[in-house]
Formats: sequence, structure tokens, C-alpha cells
Amino acid sequence: FFRVVFVPKNTLPGDTYKVCLAMSEESVQVAVRMRVFNGREKEAGATRIVRMEQLLKGSKTYITNPETGAEKVFEYDYSFQTFDENDTSAGQYASQETVFETLGRPVMVSALEGRNVCLFAYGQTGAGKSFSMLGKPDQPGIIPRTCNAIFDRVAEESDPCYEHCVSIQVVEIYCEQINDLLANRKTWPDHGHKPYLTNHGYVVDTVKKPCFQYSDINEAFTFADGNRSVGSHALNPESSRAHTIYTISYERKKRAGGANGKVIETVVAKLNLVDLAGSERTSVAHTAGQMLKEGNAINLSLTALGSCIKSLSEGKKPQFRDSKLTLLLQGSMTNGRVIMIAALSPASICFDETMSTLRFADRIKQVKIKVSKNVTLDPVADIKKAMEEMKAQMQAEIDMLIAKGGGHGHEKSEEDDQLKAKLKEQQEEAEQMRLAYENRLRELTETADDRHKAAADIKDMQSKALGGASLTNKADIKVPHLRNLHEDPRLCETLLYTFKEGTTLIGRGGSDKAPDMEFNGMGIIRNHAEVKWQDGTVIITPGPRSRSLVNGRPIEGATELKHNFRLWLGNNYAFRFVYPGKEAHGDPQFGSDGPDYAFAEQEIAHNASLDIDVPAAQNMPKETLIMLSEALKKVEQANMIAKDLGRNTEFEVKMFKNRVSGQDDVAVTVKSGKGVCTWRWEKFEVKLSKFAIEWQRWERSEAANARYEPLKGEKDDPFVDNDPQLVGEADVWLQSLANMMEFDCDAPVISINSTTEGYAKVSLLPCDANGGTGPWEDDDPMDPFVDEPIELLETTIKFKVKISAVVFDTNKTGSICPYSNVWCRYVFDNQWTETPPVKGTTFNPNVGFEKEHSLYVDEKALEFLKTGRMILQVYADVRENPTSDEVEEEPDPELDAEIEKKKKILADLEKEVAQKRRLLAALL
Repeated sequence: FFRVVFVPKNTLPGDTYKVCLAMSEESVQVAVRMRVFNGREKEAGATRIVRMEQLLKGSKTYITNPETGAEKVFEYDYSFQTFDENDTSAGQYASQETVFETLGRPVMVSALEGRNVCLFAYGQTGAGKSFSMLGKPDQPGIIPRTCNAIFDRVAEESDPCYEHCVSIQVVEIYCEQINDLLANRKTWPDHGHKPYLTNHGYVVDTVKKPCFQYSDINEAFTFADGNRSVGSHALNPESSRAHTIYTISYERKKRAGGANGKVIETVVAKLNLVDLAGSERTSVAHTAGQMLKEGNAINLSLTALGSCIKSLSEGKKPQFRDSKLTLLLQGSMTNGRVIMIAALSPASICFDETMSTLRFADRIKQVKIKVSKNVTLDPVADIKKAMEEMKAQMQAEIDMLIAKGGGHGHEKSEEDDQLKAKLKEQQEEAEQMRLAYENRLRELTETADDRHKAAADIKDMQSKALGGASLTNKADIKVPHLRNLHEDPRLCETLLYTFKEGTTLIGRGGSDKAPDMEFNGMGIIRNHAEVKWQDGTVIITPGPRSRSLVNGRPIEGATELKHNFRLWLGNNYAFRFVYPGKEAHGDPQFGSDGPDYAFAEQEIAHNASLDIDVPAAQNMPKETLIMLSEALKKVEQANMIAKDLGRNTEFEVKMFKNRVSGQDDVAVTVKSGKGVCTWRWEKFEVKLSKFAIEWQRWERSEAANARYEPLKGEKDDPFVDNDPQLVGEADVWLQSLANMMEFDCDAPVISINSTTEGYAKVSLLPCDANGGTGPWEDDDPMDPFVDEPIELLETTIKFKVKISAVVFDTNKTGSICPYSNVWCRYVFDNQWTETPPVKGTTFNPNVGFEKEHSLYVDEKALEFLKTGRMILQVYADVRENPTSDEVEEEPDPELDAEIEKKKKILADLEKEVAQKRRLLAALL
């Protein structure tokens, strides 16, 4: 299409106008990319279920359901096959260079022309997002290639009237908290950075590093990765839970009369390169319902992003304020080019996750976004004009408030309060805008020397921010050192800690004698350990009451470190010890690559003495062992947090057989002053993230020698749990529905600890064509009964699920019922149904719930009816130590009617006995 520049009539030099595109809307460009199999998929014997076809215009991606063999096709702008260069049946192979030339180079061109660009990487954890965005040292991704290309173009500029400025910001969003990855973590605000409004949308006041060549950008990437590594070791947030936004700001200034002249034109663009958190599945059985609500607290950003995309595709107003991620991306998503790469696994065992990603990508391609160039003539005049407009608007609001309040004398009205609140909000936003304009004016007057000085100050700050870690190239280090291990391969070995000859002190900062290696995470104490390098030998000695492990075993005395030994400090700091020149004397079981994070974590579970009711760790399947080792580490972290914060709470791992999935699963037993309860693992992870944020507040208080103030109020305290608890689960077998027969049962309610808590009175009621549930007479044509289940094939059946009551076992709970507000939920055909809560406290809550369901019976559904079950869960508010005056038994109409009926029978029998006695007396 043609680009047309519209200039207002009679425009003079110094006037302000925007250069816009004649075609003002563009569709979001969507590309999908499939990666190679990972180790887990190879071990599982997975097969490839995805193939791709690149067309002259657009592309097609095909996915095959591994269970049914049915193939579904999706159409996108681009489909990149990076599975196998030699597998032509998978589609045309796409290298990193191909992806850059297709997507990255247009991004670079758009930025140089003054257009905002937002590039998303979306997909499940481990699907290859980071490889596409950042790549590897020998296979750089889109971000480094795009930045390199920008500096190549800048280097070609020969006109002294033009000045090019490039800078970078890197932030992460974790649990709706914005953190600056280019700043010292000790300077982070308690609750993260707060976005503020500018004329280009919402931004955050974080470190903005000036960059003069690509190596400056690369240094920022390296420091950000190191900062993420430090943070994850300190708090152990899931790598899949944090979004990372790399913002590259580009500005071209044109000056009148040469390098020192007045700025007469600016071209400004922002490249938001977004590595989204892993889009975890939340629809599996044990994370739906209540667990889903808790999980959404972490995945809020992804949910809000999906909602905004849906609104944009439907022409509705998006709610960008629903999350910090969408708030920061508002400017790019409403004015600029938007490109999304959907990364996916082609493995058969990942069918559901891959299908979910493809559907999301299919929805986003429908969005159209306005695009314009950010070109301004006389930017100083533009800013001053905007400031005057802002002042005029503020004065108008003040005048309106005065006029509104004048008619009421001294009385306050609700409208006045609302107006004042609105005015206050606008004044705050206006103040933010004013500061933004002042910052912009300062940027316009900056010289190259100012930018070089700012870059030097940032570099000096960063050199002191990683607690003794080095960002030097690994190959350049010739002395014994530690390399960090991380579950995210990209963050693995990004931090290098070198030992000096003699003694190296390790511990928490803030002591009188600063340690050589400073760690401030969970389980790290002051004087945590010391390492002596002397006569070619490296010895580590732990401090009193410190937690240090070598090769998965706790150490209490001096221990020699050899090449490729694994070292754990505190709860989360995992390292590989490297001794250049002494590799032959190290652990012989590894090749040149050395151990990874998974190995270091698994050997802890192998060596631990597990006080839980499961077989020995060495006999567990690998997947179970990984799950258990992760659980042990995180539960230990929770116990450390509770100890540091002075909370009387203890956490313990509990393994059980998940009744929904049939697989081994973990839960957490929580012991507190209120008693004992059990949390599902999903709930524990949500709580742990909140514990970690509260621990950060405590840690900052400790570092500043200030008094820690705990959160007040049960609502904000993460250690207080007022949520409904899972009492237990019951199985309702569906075999009767295979013959369309009524079925009543008292299904035992089994707790997560495998104890019977009571039973649920459940009925399955077949329905006829009119929805009736009988009874039917013999040979009634409406009777849905069938002699053989095969008669139901390719028909739609209807039935009702009726939950009459739940009866708790008084032998288990004692004479006083601890359960109140009981409710149930059950899963059928992968859909959960919840009952309303039964108010009050009673051993026999009358649920009285009934719902009709319909099911199309194919072969799979028929087999499910013949052999399957419906899982029913019972939830309640649980009081650990209830007293008799707290409990009010709720009337049970059915029970009362049964009692009255039996009383009547007893009275009739008494009458009959009395009559026979009188008759006998007369005979005698």
C-alpha cells in the first residue's frame, strides 16, 4: 500500500503535526513455531502430531488428535517448522535466520520509521518461547538480531544533523508486581513499581540504560538474566510465572544547522518484546472450581491479555487496567504493529496444551490495530502546548467543583464526594503527566556526553548489585568458582562466583564484616559458610546452624569440593563447582556439560530420609521423584519463611493417589495454633508466592535494621486460611446409566488422608424423552431402560444427578460438628458442577440439589458409562476446635418427617397391643 503524509494547510516550520499512514489499521500478524522433542517427550515415546504448510499467502498448521486420529487445520500468517531439517513431511524447515528475516527485519524497519511494535511470545512452559525470542549464543533469536540490525542502520548515518538514541528497559511482572531487572534488587519498592500515565500510555519509572552499540544491549540482557537468577534463587518463583518485557526505545532527532542546533523533528518508536509466562493448563480436573479461582490470581495477566484481545477483535473497549501487563502494553496494542509467535510442542503427549495454544493464536489474528508514525515537528512546542492544555483542564475541573459545592452551603453531598474523588484522581494523573513532560524536555536537551555519563553510572551500580557474582565469560575464568544452576536453562550458569586464594566468606549481607559472596535468600544466615582455597584444594566449612548440602547430602564439617560437585546453600541456591585444570579429579559420572538443575534436585530426594507414607525414594518413577523433590524444597522454604516471620505454622509434604487423575500426587499438611488442615498442591503454591512477597518485606526490614511490621487483618495475612476446605471425595459409579436404570447410593466420602469422613446420598435418575424420571409401568414406551448398552450408541441420553444430603461420621468428628456451610461439586464429561452451600452447622446437611445432564453416546462415552465413575467432592468451612455454643443444628425436614412417621407407627403398635391385652383380660 502507499504511505501518504498529510500536512495541515499553511503549516509553518515549528508547527506540530503527526505523520500518519493512509491505511490506519493492520491485523495482528500471527506466526506459530514448533520445536524439537525434549527429553521428557523422547522418554515417553511421543510421536509428532503437528505438520505445517507454507503457502504463497499465509500458511496452514495441522494437528492430529492422537486418540481419534482426527486432523484439524488452522490458518496463520506464518508457520515455522523447527522440528527436523530433514523431515519434509513436517513442513518446510525454518532456521533462526528465516524467522528473523520474516518477522524481525520488518520490526526493525517499522521502528526506524517511527512505529511502535509489540512482539509477543506465547505458549506452554518449555514450548520454545525463549529460543525464538533470545535464542542461544550460537543461534541468536529475534531480539538480539533486531537490535543488531538497528545499530547497523544507525552506523550508516552520515548526516551530522541527525542524532540516533537507543535505550533499553527490562521489567518482569510476577504476581502483579512490576520489578526492574536492570536495578539493584535492594532498591526495589516493597510492592513493585507503579505505572503512571503519559501521553504515550502507561509506563514505569525504571532504569533506562542508554545504548551506543549492540554490546550495550547484550550487557543489559546478561545483567537482567543474572538479576532474575538471583531473585529466583532468593525466592524460588516459578520461571513460568513471571512475564518479562524488554522495551527498546528508539529516537531520531533532527537538529537545525548541525549537531548543536535546535531539535526541529523527532521520530520516536518503542519495541516491546514480551516473553510471556507459561500458559499453564487450568482446566484439568484437580485445578478447576475453587482451585481455578486461586490459580487465576497468578495467571491474571494472561487472563486479562486474552480478554483485551477478545474485546479488540470484537470492536469493544478493552479493560487494560485489569492487569499490570495489559496496562504497560496498552500503547503498543492500540497504536502500533503487533506480532505474536505461538511456540508449541509437536508431541502427542502435549496435544491438549498445543491445541490450547493454537486456539489462542487463532483468536488473536482477528484483531485489527490502528498504526501511525510517531513523528513530531518542534517537539518542545508540542510538549508546552500539551502542558497548557493539561493546566486548563485541571482549572476547569476545579471551577466545576467550586460551582457544584456552592449550592449546598456547608453540607456535603454524595455527588460532591464523588466529584472530589474524581478530581483527586485526575490531579494525580495530571501530576504524573507533568513529570513525564519534564522528563521528556530533559531528554530532548540531553547531549551525547550526558547519555554516556548515565550509562557509566548504571554500569557502576550494576557491578555492585549481584552480591559478588561475575558476568564474565565462563571460558575466561581460570580459578575455582561456582556456577549457578537453574530450572530455566536460559538462566543456568549466568552467575559466576570466583574464589580467592585463602578464605572466602559466604553469608547474608548487613553484618559488620561484609561477606565476599552475599546471598540474602531463604535459609541463608550471616557467616553461613567459609571456603578455603589453599595448596590446590578447596574446602567448604558450614557455619553453625546453617544449611549447606554437597551432592545432595547435608554437611556439618569441613568438606572438599571437587570439579562438578553440586553445592546447595540455604534452600534455593544451587551451584556446580568448577575447577579449571582439575577436571580429571572431579565427579566422573558427567561429561563435558556437567550436572544440571534437575539432577541436583533429584539427588536430594534420593538421599533424604523421607518421613512420609510412600515407598523409598530410590524406587519411585522419575516423574514422581521430580515432583517429590520439588515439593520437599518448596515446603522447606515455607517452613523457613514461617520461622523468619515468627509464625507458629508448620508445613509437611503428604503424598496420596489422586482420585481424579489416578496418578501419584502431593499435598501439604498445615499445622498451626488453630489445628491441622490439608492443602492441595495448587493452593499451597498460591500461598507460597504470597509468603515470599511477605518475606521480602521482612528481609528489607532486616537489611535496614528496621522493625518488621506484620500485616494486620485476616484478609491480607497469607498465613490465615478462611477458604472452604476439601473434606473428602466420593466415587459414584455410572454403570446403571449404561442400561438407563435408576441408582441410589450412599457413597463414602474419603479424605485426602484416606479416612472415611461420612457418606453422600446420591441418585442417578434416567430421563425419558420429556425429561420425566418415572416411575414407568411395564412396557411403557417412555421408559428409557435398555437391555443392552449397545442400544444407546449414537443416541443422546438425558439423566439427573440428585444429591440429597451429606452425613458426617460422628465417630470421626466427635459430638460437636466442625463443618459449616457445606457444598459439593462433581465432575461429569470434564465439566464441574457446584451446589449452593447449606447454611449453618450440622452433621446432616440437606443438600437437596438436582440437575439434568445430556450426553451424546459414542463408543468412548459408552465405555465410560459402563466402567467409569463420577467424582464428587465435599467442601466445608472447618472450625478446628468448635464449642457447643457455636454450633446450631439446622433442621432437617426429611429426617424430621422420618422420625414423625416412625412415631406414628409406634403409636399404632401401642394401640394394637393395648387392645389385645383388653381382649385377653375379658377371656380370662
